[in-house]
Amino acid sequence: MSKTRFDDVYYGLVVDAYELFHPEGNLKDVPFYADLIRERPGRVLELMCGSGRVLLPLLRQGFTVDGTDSSSEMLARCKSNAQAEELNPELYEQYAHELDLPHLYYTILLTYSSFALLTSRDEAIESLRRVYARLEEGGQFLLDMAIPWVQNSFMSGVWQLSRQGVLPDGRQVHVSRAATVEQLNQIETVHVRYDVYEQGCLVETLLTPMKMRFYGMHELVLLLEKAGFTSIQTFGDFQQREAQEGNGIITFRCFK
Repeated sequence: MSKTRFDDVYYGLVVDAYELFHPEGNLKDVPFYADLIRERPGRVLELMCGSGRVLLPLLRQGFTVDGTDSSSEMLARCKSNAQAEELNPELYEQYAHELDLPHLYYTILLTYSSFALLTSRDEAIESLRRVYARLEEGGQFLLDMAIPWVQNSFMSGVWQLSRQGVLPDGRQVHVSRAATVEQLNQIETVHVRYDVYEQGCLVETLLTPMKMRFYGMHELVLLLEKAGFTSIQTFGDFQQREAQEGNGIITFRCFK
């Protein structure tokens, strides 16, 4: 059975695969963010929180953390994962550019290069404005962005096996990717194929396209300044040091 999904890519099989291949602790970001949150104690919001890879370990450390995501299935999985540990975060189904919540926050997080998924420039800029509006005075916004030419890349248009593993139901899943890049617009389109095997036989194939817009460091600083943020700092690869050449991920820290 073969299917192609063009709308919300985070559903069903994709949610299971996401949790399998992006587990807690796969990056060193949570301890890094926790240290910065302690410097601005108070309520925390994670945008695009997914199934809780960052949100749940922060809750375990005693932080009050809310979450938003545009995927109802990701939020349902996050809620289920939280309830299994008797945790009870406030979760909201919202797009970042429509952010409208009842609380103000001392820290807002946008992790795992999720800002790149906001491929509309207007929506990206509006998202930053909404974040600024939901911060307490003196609150901080923490955002990270992968540098695509440092990260592992996929040959243009060529399918490559990127991951394989076992799903919760015992079936094998192979994930392959092929990417095309619009260099002028800084847009990468990644076509992801999920092949599911049962007893060695291919039983399901799912194709999902995903677009991402990447930014240079100084370009993103200008966008943050345009939204009103000040005192912008950059950190490299989740270390307490300034971003430098060769870093694969840059974290931006800025204040209201």
